[in-house]
Amino acid sequence: MESSGKEVEIRFAWRSVQGPQVVARFRAAVEGEDPAMRRVLCRLIALEEVQTPPGVEDPLLRVEGLRTLEGKRVKVPEEALHGLVLPLKRETLTGGLRIPYFFD
Repeated sequence: MESSGKEVEIRFAWRSVQGPQVVARFRAAVEGEDPAMRRVLCRLIALEEVQTPPGVEDPLLRVEGLRTLEGKRVKVPEEALHGLVLPLKRETLTGGLRIPYFFD
């Protein structure tokens, strides 16, 4: 698995209320790993890019909203460190999940 402290790229995708997916690319630092679950704990350092299809006006998926994830921690499958785009529910951004996906 990845070594602690290494910087990696992680991509997330959310389906907008209009339908198309918005993809965000973050630079992240590896902070730890859970080899039994094949998960990696990362801290999101910076939002690098947001790909928003034309016609998407979802306020949660604007650059300003996604920047609020900078500094948060996230546990991702190790495949996410090798280019896999992680499709997520919008509830990961609203706190609507019982267990938060992004945490301090």
